[in-house]
Amino acid sequence: MAQEKISTKDILQVIAVGGIVAATAVIPALPMALAGAYKIFKSINKRDLGKVLKRLEKQEMINFYEEDGKIKIEITKKGNRRLLEYDFENIEIKAKIRDGKWRLIIFDIPEDKKSARDVFRRKLIQLGLIRLQDSVFASAFPCKKEVDFLCHFLGISDFVTLVSLDRIERGEQLIFKKYYDWGN
Repeated sequence: MAQEKISTKDILQVIAVGGIVAATAVIPALPMALAGAYKIFKSINKRDLGKVLKRLEKQEMINFYEEDGKIKIEITKKGNRRLLEYDFENIEIKAKIRDGKWRLIIFDIPEDKKSARDVFRRKLIQLGLIRLQDSVFASAFPCKKEVDFLCHFLGISDFVTLVSLDRIERGEQLIFKKYYDWGN
């Protein structure tokens, strides 16, 4: 079986999952334990794993320490931030079934946060939301978690409002025609 390259993202995700399960990932024999514990590590090059772990430690994304005779790894704030960046790049709306409600995302983000505002708009479009105005977007699908994540990541939570509506009184079919099946 060919050995695969391992990425920083893979390692940080494994450490984060270990942290959720047991506060930190307990690693007595570091590379072998990771390889045995997680499917993603089954066919990796152990030298590459060691290099990536050393680099992550040097970049202050993970910490190694010993406790009760065992070597432990914990992900640092900087490492968690990097994980959020990976999540930010790959974010998508999880809900695929309409629940009959509309979501309006309304924002008034100050000029000193212009770059965050521009990124927020691009991500909303990437997620498939409909742009009604420069600072008003709509979705026919539940998207609270995704919008909350974007707001938190970009530091704009105080400037964004999410409204859930049962219906829109006027123009719903024209504005949201992409969500309707007209029998064509």
